[in-house]
Amino acid sequence: MNNEQYKSFIESAEKMSEKRINQNNIYLTFSLAMFSFVSVSKLDKISFYIICILGILISIVWFVTIDNYSKRNKIKYEIINEYENRNKLKWFNEESKRISVLTNLTLLEKILPISFIIIYLIIIYIK
Repeated sequence: MNNEQYKSFIESAEKMSEKRINQNNIYLTFSLAMFSFVSVSKLDKISFYIICILGILISIVWFVTIDNYSKRNKIKYEIINEYENRNKLKWFNEESKRISVLTNLTLLEKILPISFIIIYLIIIYIK
């Protein structure tokens, strides 16, 4: 990998992180809209259950999407670290070491879809 390839690979990792953020925003917006709709609409029982189950399924897909992006990012940064180790560079490797003491953001991201699943299950149970 030459310097241009390295730069391009880092940019692709950054783009993947941006795409991940955008995906989370889409799922969050859609989930909030569905939850609001279910909360304020006077739906018949079957429509209510269908929308709640759809909300649960979307939350599951959201959770899996977060997990998938997390694994992809991990692989990209492992490759960057390997390249840096071979070329006596330590920027990302050093950053990874220092960041490792922070709370894992993937875990925090996963709380949202899990929360929506729990909320939908509670609403279904109450109704």
